[in-house]
Amino acid sequence: MNSSPPPADPSPGLLAQAWPSLAAWIAFGLLVEGFAGWRVPAVMDDPIRREMFRLAHAHGTLLSLLLVAAALCARLGLLHAPRAAWWALRAAVLAMPLGFLLGGVWHPSVDPGPGVWLVPPAAVLLLWFAVAAAMGKKGIVDPEPEAMAPPKKRGRKG
Repeated sequence: MNSSPPPADPSPGLLAQAWPSLAAWIAFGLLVEGFAGWRVPAVMDDPIRREMFRLAHAHGTLLSLLLVAAALCARLGLLHAPRAAWWALRAAVLAMPLGFLLGGVWHPSVDPGPGVWLVPPAAVLLLWFAVAAAMGKKGIVDPEPEAMAPPKKRGRKG
């Protein structure tokens, strides 16, 4: 008999971060495209800044959508991971696009700025979450085999 409490549902926290993050990164992308459309020299004349801003927008938007998908899968019981892995996902979704953004705000003449150093640790956190989620799906992390059992089929009556 397993006396440990069932794991808490991470989906409310994931969704609470996902929707505002998605809105912010989409708005940032519109701003960057507006700068490009108006030929703002601070963006158009600086290819590193333009690239870093586009990477921030793309990663921020797509990782926010990953949070939504992870929340839905967790709520449906399709994704199992340790609590620390969920926090790693949330931190990665915050740090990776922020690293690209800060790398483009201020930078030396030929390289991204020091803020880009947030990206590799964020990538490691994201990879760790993916591995933990994959192991949890196979029952390696989640010791409760009944949690991974397929739903029982209901027979037709009569």
